[in-house]
Amino acid sequence: MNKTQLLKKLLPGFIPLFVFIVADEIWGTKIGLFVAIAVGVSEMVWIAISEKRFEKFVLFDTLLLVVLGAVSIVLDNDIFFKLKPGLIELILVAVLAVSAFSKINIIGLMGQRFLKGTSFNDAQMNQMRQSIKYLFYIFSAHTILVFYSTFFLSKGAWAFISGGLFYILFGVYFLFELFRKKKK
Repeated sequence: MNKTQLLKKLLPGFIPLFVFIVADEIWGTKIGLFVAIAVGVSEMVWIAISEKRFEKFVLFDTLLLVVLGAVSIVLDNDIFFKLKPGLIELILVAVLAVSAFSKINIIGLMGQRFLKGTSFNDAQMNQMRQSIKYLFYIFSAHTILVFYSTFFLSKGAWAFISGGLFYILFGVYFLFELFRKKKK
């Protein structure tokens, strides 16, 4: 899975968060949670219909959204909903860690699924592992910030860190990789 595919898989998971932030400001937390859950479920259905299959990551993301959103609604506390991006990213960090620091390259195996018939030489695999290590460190730091903002910062700060900052970091990393490859 390349960086663009990774971003495309993660992007749908952030849409309910942005919807929650807007709906929360307009109608309050409880309605915001209901709206975010509805958007997440609708998004999963739309992807299933348009691609004629259930995307496992989107299915998992939506189920997590529904469970944490429901707990937040029942307990009348949005903290559980706000934990969702950190939990998803924690799973991503675990996959990146295994891929970067063990003999099993999960990201490489996923990439081969999308790039059937393509093989990588040792230099390409080493370069991929190096990129995965960079992503691991970036996403680890971001995950810590997401959890910190969930518990200790304002809703606006949490929204920026868990959403916008993610894309900014990804963009900076993409430019870094582009610059690094041009330099070589």
